[in-house]
Amino acid sequence: MCLTALCPAGASPDSLAFIYFGKVLLVDPSSRELRLVGTLSPAAPAVGVDPQGWIWGRLEPRHLAALDPDSGELVARVRLPRKPYHQLIAADGKAYVTHQSPAKEGFTLTVVDTRSRSLLRELPGIAGLHTDLAQAAGLVYLAAEGASREDSRYSYLYQVDAAGSRIREVLRFEDAGYFWKLAADGDRLYLGYLPTREDPRLGRVEVRDARTMDLLGRWDKVPGPLRGLYAAAGQVLLFCGAGDGNTELLLLDPLLRAVPQVRRLPGPVGRVLGIIGGTLVYLDYPSEAGNRDMSVRFYGLEAGRELGRLKVRDFFLQPAGPLRR
Repeated sequence: MCLTALCPAGASPDSLAFIYFGKVLLVDPSSRELRLVGTLSPAAPAVGVDPQGWIWGRLEPRHLAALDPDSGELVARVRLPRKPYHQLIAADGKAYVTHQSPAKEGFTLTVVDTRSRSLLRELPGIAGLHTDLAQAAGLVYLAAEGASREDSRYSYLYQVDAAGSRIREVLRFEDAGYFWKLAADGDRLYLGYLPTREDPRLGRVEVRDARTMDLLGRWDKVPGPLRGLYAAAGQVLLFCGAGDGNTELLLLDPLLRAVPQVRRLPGPVGRVLGIIGGTLVYLDYPSEAGNRDMSVRFYGLEAGRELGRLKVRDFFLQPAGPLRR
């Protein structure tokens, strides 16, 4: 499974948003409760949160739409030229939307202003399918995998300028056995080299200056196949598969230099929702994998143990009210 970080939802600074087969939910790590916000497209793999707290995601047939988490109402929709797939909402309120269908000029990244609820521009010419999005140093980065026979062995990293008006390739890597996932913290961009299921190598991670792309550090001593990464508050988390189906978590310093702390998480990690108050909140399976038995898990990083678990399906089977455990 591959990890993607989400942003805290604005309805409460201590809540996190995710989507489960079209149902948008908020999770409160302190009370370990779920709350239903509303409905977007069942095809949406994730949602994003804008600076005022609205939750944005895909709405059929070709819209990026927003829910107000306080009222649950659909409060905005922006029609796009193509079906949206994934989105990153930057600190300035611009949404960067990926699409899985190619245009004449290659794949396209669409920029939407969530404040004015308008389509700003399209950035064409992307050679490859999106694998991740991240923001660092005021810049947006898009990782992609080659999608044609000619470029299938390449990973591409694109940079979008601070105005959201230009996209350019800044890094290319040739190795069909790896693909890139991203994490960011301040001015540092982290590139995880994740092995494909067919490749026996374990993977590695690099940290680069987000403005210059200078290499600042590297870590390749992972104990098992690298499955994802997350960075926040001067700490880098690497998630590695264990042979028994659980996950080895490595906690590293920002420049990947110190000996990491090692934790063991029960089961797989499919999507990181965030870290609040020292509690790591994650989904054990991402919804795009088609697993309806996913759980929200709460793991205490200092305590080194699982604090609780919520089976999302149970939320929809119980009488009205928040689900607690």
